[in-house]
Amino acid sequence: MNRLANTLFGILLAILPLMAKAQDITWQAKAGIGYATVFGGVSNIDDRIGFHVGGGADIGLSKNGVWRFQPALQFVRKGWKFDGYYGNEQIMEAKYSTHLNYLQLPLQMAARLSLGKEWFITFRTGAYVAYGLSAKTGMEILSTDYDETFDINHFSEDFDFNRCAYDKESRSVGFPKFNRWDAGAIGGIDLTYRHFIIGYNVSVGFTKLCDAGFMGNPLGNVITAVLLGGHPKNITADISIGYQF
Repeated sequence: MNRLANTLFGILLAILPLMAKAQDITWQAKAGIGYATVFGGVSNIDDRIGFHVGGGADIGLSKNGVWRFQPALQFVRKGWKFDGYYGNEQIMEAKYSTHLNYLQLPLQMAARLSLGKEWFITFRTGAYVAYGLSAKTGMEILSTDYDETFDINHFSEDFDFNRCAYDKESRSVGFPKFNRWDAGAIGGIDLTYRHFIIGYNVSVGFTKLCDAGFMGNPLGNVITAVLLGGHPKNITADISIGYQF
């Protein structure tokens, strides 16, 4: 947590002078929902529902108000799902859902264009850095009422599911300790009418979540590693709504 605090404090110190000088500054609150998964070096997984909620500033950098800077702070859920089996002597079909909760800081440059009276379209691009707060996996045994969320934080330690978890190809599943820090590219487009915002957002991680091949088909993992960049990385896409103060 000290590393997180130092990083956020350093970024805040860099942003404060810009905010102090800005004549054109508004505040935004946004929340969004969409899909999340990982790509590269892992197979037999599916996307899951992801979301974000947070707020930030919209700072004008030019006299005409076109060029903007948009720092924000968000709580973000990423992760994935996979189908498989669970058991030792008795093997049962199961569904698994892994969620990764992050505190995320996006920093985006934006171009805001007028579409008419009180209508604007904004194009955004930039980078983000995120710190993993918690990461856990839930399991649902099909054809029964049993479900469980395993009491293991994947950001803190590895977990082998008691050697009882398998993917849909009956291969054993075990998670290594995941990297808490995530960083990558982020961008999107917003449509604003008066104070209301609707947007589309995409983020692609550049930092590996863990080593490749922690589950899935070994050949499939090699292929995805070659095609999609080696180690597993986060990717999300969502639609958001917001309000500008």
